[in-house]
Amino acid sequence: MGVNDLWQILEPVKQHIPLRNLGGKTIAVDLSLWVCEAQTVKKMMGSVMKPHLRNLFFRISYLTQMDVKLVFVMEGEPPKLKADVISKRNQSR
Repeated sequence: MGVNDLWQILEPVKQHIPLRNLGGKTIAVDLSLWVCEAQTVKKMMGSVMKPHLRNLFFRISYLTQMDVKLVFVMEGEPPKLKADVISKRNQSR
């Protein structure tokens, strides 16, 4: 679902932090984004059976070796607040 204009809303407080500075911290990861990214990697198509699993494995391994704790976020049931928006969207399809 997402949040409209999320990155514009967060712009004033964003920080670029090197991965090496995340040791000992807990971060949230949009798991669906990681999977979708890996599925679009053309270089691995044909040479790797399941590139999305390979990428997940290496990303998770790298971050956990750096003592980064990961919280995976997946899309769940939409909030009731969005019921009208979803209904209108479904009717227009």
